[in-house]
Amino acid sequence: MTAEPRQITSTKNPLVQRFRAAATGELDGVMLAEGVRLVGEAVAAKARVLQAALSPRCADANLRHALQAATPECYECSDDVLAALSALDTPQGVAALIERPRADEAALLRQGRVPLVVCAAGVRDPGNLGSVLRTAEAAGATGVISLKGGADPFRDKAVRGSMGSIFRLPTLHGLDAAAVVAFARRHRLLLVVADGGGERAHTAVDLKKPLLLVIGAEAAGVPKELLAAADARVRIPLTAPVESLNVAVAAGVLLYEAQRQRGA
Repeated sequence: MTAEPRQITSTKNPLVQRFRAAATGELDGVMLAEGVRLVGEAVAAKARVLQAALSPRCADANLRHALQAATPECYECSDDVLAALSALDTPQGVAALIERPRADEAALLRQGRVPLVVCAAGVRDPGNLGSVLRTAEAAGATGVISLKGGADPFRDKAVRGSMGSIFRLPTLHGLDAAAVVAFARRHRLLLVVADGGGERAHTAVDLKKPLLLVIGAEAAGVPKELLAAADARVRIPLTAPVESLNVAVAAGVLLYEAQRQRGA
């Protein structure tokens, strides 16, 4: 049964601050999705919608109906109120608070598929991390781990950068290097680290095996503990004078090589 939308009439309404707090990761277990496409992706992925806000700027009748059916806490508001609760410079007239997806180790391994887990080590730019998530899903990865100290994949900029992948691709955040090594050993994953000084090109390593692929930020690189534990350190050959690639681009090159080798 579709609930009739309620009203938010003031920018001082406590819900406005709740949406803002979700954007900055202050609400435990809650993430913010904004815009017609991203909110639509959340609904399509059957993510649990906790609260939603709509203004006249959102003209998508199907999305409006879907949100009203998804949560009893669907609110109509003015464009000004929507702007106050939004983290965007130009809001699109729709925002939703989504229950943060929960994933465990088993979810990252995806029964029925050869595991291909991506570990983002020290990726501090949330937009880049979101792009890594999108690339990982597109290339058939089974899950993503983001290391402690890096960007939070469930905060607003990373969520937007993922373009909806965060709602579908099992993701763990906050592990340290030791926990990642233990995860790889526990599940017999080949630990492959992308490293500019790697001894072999990425095409010269067998990526068909169950795999944990570690990529690092351009500046900081991969933590020493992961480099030391690597079963293989690989490099992407570059033409001088280029010395490095954006982390999401590098992830794409490596993941699509794994996909090629696996015959996907």
